[in-house]
Amino acid sequence: MKKLQITGKSVRKFEDGYPVVNITDFENRQDFEDGAWVQLENHGHFVATAYLAKQHRGAGYVLSLRENEAIDERFFASKFRAAQAKRAAINVGAAYRVFNDVGDGLGGLIVDVYNGIYVFRWQNAALKHQSKLIYAGFEKVFGKGHTVLTTTPGQEKLQVVTGKMPNGPVLVNEAGLSYPVDLTVSRQQLALEFRNLRIWARENSQQRRILNLYSAETGVVTAAMVGEATEAVTVDPTNRATTTLQGQLTANNLDQAAVEMRTMDITNYLNYAIKHELTFDTVFVNPPAFVRGKKHRFDLEQDLGDLLTQVLQVTRPGSQILVTATAPSYSMKRLRTTVNDVAQNYTGHVTVSSEFHSPEDFMTNSADRQSEALKGLRLSITE
Repeated sequence: MKKLQITGKSVRKFEDGYPVVNITDFENRQDFEDGAWVQLENHGHFVATAYLAKQHRGAGYVLSLRENEAIDERFFASKFRAAQAKRAAINVGAAYRVFNDVGDGLGGLIVDVYNGIYVFRWQNAALKHQSKLIYAGFEKVFGKGHTVLTTTPGQEKLQVVTGKMPNGPVLVNEAGLSYPVDLTVSRQQLALEFRNLRIWARENSQQRRILNLYSAETGVVTAAMVGEATEAVTVDPTNRATTTLQGQLTANNLDQAAVEMRTMDITNYLNYAIKHELTFDTVFVNPPAFVRGKKHRFDLEQDLGDLLTQVLQVTRPGSQILVTATAPSYSMKRLRTTVNDVAQNYTGHVTVSSEFHSPEDFMTNSADRQSEALKGLRLSITE
């Protein structure tokens, strides 16, 4: 295994459990080799075993801090065994996260299960090159005979590893609601990290008028309508949002006439709503990190404050806003700061009533602030 020298500044970081390797950690940045399994050293002192990868975040992940630990089938089995044990006492239902990236000690791999069908989501091609060992480790813990599907980074379709591809959407039951999930495609139709938000929507939507922005895959509109919301408007710039929501409403025998679905730019809709003095009792806002529309683009880092300023203009005293972020770089601290800045320029009062975090099956790494999948705030509006 190739030995690479890292800076003294990086040693403490890795020894304290930080899992992400960055290009700046290397004494010689030319040492980066996509897909390489390496030992990280500092002047002859072993620090960690890692793998290197071209990916959206960093340049690879730490695998082990033990110098003589072999990265083999037994190693991966130990990761799955520990992940399974952590979830043994959690009531997760039919669909949940079996393995969560750095939170379960293997950055670059996410495994979700839907009604007994396991979906491996690889975050980079480098780790997928070791999939044979990883699948073997998985079978040691979970047994053989399961249907296992897998993604390839950059591809839309899922492929079969073992078992058979399901015929048609899998109907996932969650707290009495049904969500159809098409497992032939890699794109998620039901974001599992929003489970607690769906529960809240169902329990707190009676006789309320709902506005849902960017949030088709969260399932909150369906949950709200089951919770006896009077009507809902959902706005998303993508066509797939309407298709996903229609399938959810049909699966729960809900009247689609009570849900207005608009495929359009969010800013344009809010301008329309403000102009026509439309107001809502509950607004769900789950913006992506970045999206480019026909006339507007949205960048979470730069534009969330302006978006929330618009949203406040379609609320009234007694309204609530639930704003969430799933971008790893957007922390709960940053979200609170943005909300506070917006609230200072609002004529009424905005109070943070509660926080939302990822469910218990979304394990995190305490040394990595970006390992939290979901950050959310519930805002209460008063005069």
